[in-house]
Amino acid sequence: MVLAASSLGTQDLLFRLKDRGSLPRISDALGAQVRTNAESLIGVRYPRSDADLSQGIAIGSGVYLDEHTHIEAVRYPAGSDSMGLLTTLMEIGGKGRGRRTAWLAALLRQLLTRPLATVRVLWPANFARETMILLCMQTLDGHLTMRWKRRWLWPFAKHLATEGTKIPAFIPQANAFAAKGAQATGGVALTSISEMLLTIPMTAHCMGGAAMGHNRSDGVCDGRNRVFGYRNMYICDGSMLGANLGVNPSLTITALTEHAMSHIPSADRQSWDAIGEET
Repeated sequence: MVLAASSLGTQDLLFRLKDRGSLPRISDALGAQVRTNAESLIGVRYPRSDADLSQGIAIGSGVYLDEHTHIEAVRYPAGSDSMGLLTTLMEIGGKGRGRRTAWLAALLRQLLTRPLATVRVLWPANFARETMILLCMQTLDGHLTMRWKRRWLWPFAKHLATEGTKIPAFIPQANAFAAKGAQATGGVALTSISEMLLTIPMTAHCMGGAAMGHNRSDGVCDGRNRVFGYRNMYICDGSMLGANLGVNPSLTITALTEHAMSHIPSADRQSWDAIGEET
C-alpha cells in the first residue's frame, strides 16, 4: 500500500484511520514538523500587455536576494485566470495591522484616481496572459504542528488544525523586489489576499507531517518510506520530508520514492511480513 495524497491529504487520512482505531500503531509523531519553503506568492501584472506571459516554460529564471532568499519568475498557463481572484494590490508602506490600513487607503486612492486601470488589474480575465508570478522561497527554518481535533467554528466533526507559532506571511525583501520590478517595467505589483488581509501566507509546497525518522518516536516512516508498525505500507509524497528544502520539492520526492521502490522485493520473493524497521 502506497500513500501519496500530498502532505495534507496523507496526514488527514492517517489521522482519520488512527482516530477510528483502524491504524492505532501509527506514530504519535504524525502531524509534527509540517513545513513550507517559507515562501510568498507575489507578482507583477501588465494590463493589456502585448506579450502573452502564459506561453513558455513554467519557471524560466531565478535570482538570490540574499543567502536565504530566492525568487523565481513563474508563469501560469492559459486557463488559470481564476488565480487572479486570490490577488490584490500590494502595499508595503505599513507594518503589522497597519499594512491593512495602508492597503485599503492605497486601493481607494487608486480607484478614485485611476478607476479603469485599477479594475483591469483586479479583474481576473486575462490574468494568466498579463501576469508574471514571483515565487519567493527561503531556507529559513519554521514549522507548524497539525492536530486532529474539533474546531470551534464546526464542533460536529474533527479536522486538521494547526498549532504553534505562525509562519511569517510577509517577506519584506520579496515585496520590495516586486515593487521595484513593477516600477521599472511599467507593471503593477500584486500580493495574495490571504497575506494582506488574514496574515496567512500562500504556499505551493507543503511538506512534512509524516516524516522519516530513526524510529517511531521521532518519525512516521523509516529511511525506506516504510510506515513504522505496519507491513508493506509506504508513504511516498511530501509528507515524508523532514526539512525545508528551499526549492520545489518534486524532484526530491521523486528520488526518495524511486529509492523506496528499489527496495521492494519482486512478487515471487515477497514474504509480506516486512515491518518498517525501528532503527
